[in-house]
Amino acid sequence: MRSARIRFWASTSLVFIFLVILAGSVVRATGSGMGCPDWPQCFGYNIPPTDVETLTWREGRSFEEGQMILLQDQFWVATSDFTTGEEFAPENWALFDRHDYNIFNPVHTWIEFINRLIGALSGLPVLALAIFGVWGVRRNVWNAVLAVGVLFLLLFEAWLGKIVVDGNLVPNQITIHMMGSVAIVLLLLALRARNTEGEFSYPTSVGRALVALLVMVVFQIFLGTQTRELVDYALEHGVMRAEVIESIEGIMPKVHRSFAWGILLMTSILFFLQRKHRVSIPGFGPLVFAIAMEWAIGVVLFFTGLPKAMQPVHLVLSIGILASISYPLFLAARKS
Repeated sequence: MRSARIRFWASTSLVFIFLVILAGSVVRATGSGMGCPDWPQCFGYNIPPTDVETLTWREGRSFEEGQMILLQDQFWVATSDFTTGEEFAPENWALFDRHDYNIFNPVHTWIEFINRLIGALSGLPVLALAIFGVWGVRRNVWNAVLAVGVLFLLLFEAWLGKIVVDGNLVPNQITIHMMGSVAIVLLLLALRARNTEGEFSYPTSVGRALVALLVMVVFQIFLGTQTRELVDYALEHGVMRAEVIESIEGIMPKVHRSFAWGILLMTSILFFLQRKHRVSIPGFGPLVFAIAMEWAIGVVLFFTGLPKAMQPVHLVLSIGILASISYPLFLAARKS
């Protein structure tokens, strides 16, 4: 019964984490990362504004401490609760100087807000998972360790999200943010596998091929994240989307593209070994399909000028591939 409860909350947490990753990818694809210039609120509001009128100073209007206005191409933050007089009073305001972002775009604001909302909701099943894991620590120490580890990583991701916003999407922090999400997915899969009944084992060659493919996919996700940093930088500096690929310099994008061939080759080897040993790998069919789709989407992205709609799909598929490879390994590695 306790294992079933842990498995349920681990599965629920996985669904929410995938939604967080998808929402985060949509944020980046649409350039909405700074849609809310502050954190955890958005322009000082729990529910963000839908119109610039909310951020416009006017006489006789009440403001609460922390709420923001856009005045003379600068964001200003109310330093206390007050009602405006006939003229703008600088003593009631502090210049928002965490970064130089000074644009209000309601579409970007709400995309970023929904991303944050999903992230906050993901904390509920993760918290429940940690509570049940700690509750049963005497019976299963590893359940508690993994569940608390997931909660810790999620809190770290929330803190890092604040740092990313305050630093106006500093590149290295964004990459760490992404790899943190990968770590959360792996811990949740390990936790779910430990609480799944049944015996799972593979021949040595199949197990080694799975491990090799897992390492390659993790490395490819890292390469993809680094490449995406370069793409975002080019777009922010006025490069047209259709010309981004040609404008990017450095070896990282080339290695990312070439490494896809290596993953395709290793998948073919794993397919051959699985047939040769007549072994059943959980989720192997969907895994092969997902890798083929990921490869095809990569080709589309390269030759069609990085269409926005394809980028979130590309990212979520890569995390799905990672999950499909690691889960059977966790099933085989767990102790009964």
